Amino acid sequence: MRNIRELRESISDIDVQITNLLQKRAEIAKQIGEIKTGQGEEQIYDPSRQKLLMDNVLGAVQGFLTPEGLKRIFTEISSQCQQLEQKIKVGFLGPEGTYTHQASVAEFGSSVNFIPFSSVDDLFSAVEKKIVDCSVVAIENSTGGVVHKVLDRFLDSDVKISSEIIIYIHHCLISNVDLDKVECIFSHPQPFMQCRHWLRENLPSARHVEVASTVEGVHKARETKNSAAIASEIAANRYKMKILAKNIQDTMENFTRFVVLGRTVPKPTGSDKTSLIVSLKHKPGSLFEALKPFAARGVNLTKIESRPTRQRPWEYVFFIDFEGHLDDKKVKGVLKELEPHTVFIQCLGSYPNERMNKQ
Repeated sequence: MRNIRELRESISDIDVQITNLLQKRAEIAKQIGEIKTGQGEEQIYDPSRQKLLMDNVLGAVQGFLTPEGLKRIFTEISSQCQQLEQKIKVGFLGPEGTYTHQASVAEFGSSVNFIPFSSVDDLFSAVEKKIVDCSVVAIENSTGGVVHKVLDRFLDSDVKISSEIIIYIHHCLISNVDLDKVECIFSHPQPFMQCRHWLRENLPSARHVEVASTVEGVHKARETKNSAAIASEIAANRYKMKILAKNIQDTMENFTRFVVLGRTVPKPTGSDKTSLIVSLKHKPGSLFEALKPFAARGVNLTKIESRPTRQRPWEYVFFIDFEGHLDDKKVKGVLKELEPHTVFIQCLGSYPNERMNKQ
């Protein structure tokens, strides 16, 4: 059996091999970028290619490293190599340390050019005006439900969902005063919904003040007497605030789904999801008739959500998510049968289907 010194020497040798292989990978990535430039192609993030890359890596490896760990490693490798082709710009709900920022880094790695914005409207507009290549927005939470502001903004936009990111959310109560002195709590509306039972039991008299982001709440709590914020442990550490309580969300299975807004629809990967906005004819049975083609063709619906049209009272549009890609034969058949029962259909995109991972 080898001793520790010999084992460490083996690790050093392997590290050199890994470094050489990474340099070769980077060289090939740079060559791809040069070819794309020569052909006049727009060099933007390709989530379908990224998913196939991850599936190739995770499907071929057996050993001690977890799939989640390997995914983080290869996301960073891909991120470093991507900048040799073109350093893409990604918008997120800022400032740094928000959950949207965490989701953005989980998807793109740390080497892209991240640009903070202060509102959902700004994130949509940044993609529409080509200020950024992509924006990341939270669209729903497993506890708090959908983010209505995001759904409503899709009604006025032609941006596409090009990817989804699902992360495990751990909420903390953050303050520089003791728990029994907290009179006011700042946070984004979603954390208040996700932590309402804990807040009712532990701080029933504290005022709840909604702000644009969890990190803005941290800043407000730091500046306001006898105040606290609901945010992540990362935000507490980044802004040098004390954590009074961890994991204050009402359920430990607390996931948030983010979507990446872009201007193109990715190619099929074999495991995809499609999102639609559908306006139905205002008559009895219209929703039933609209859903029949999905069941008849064996297309699995994963979500349906109604929102007011904002044009006439008591009329609604439906946001529908289902498994499959626009290029799939079954999906094309569903849309063809669906069309006669609708006033309009707006496709928000087809994109790789993400699985829930605890970060």
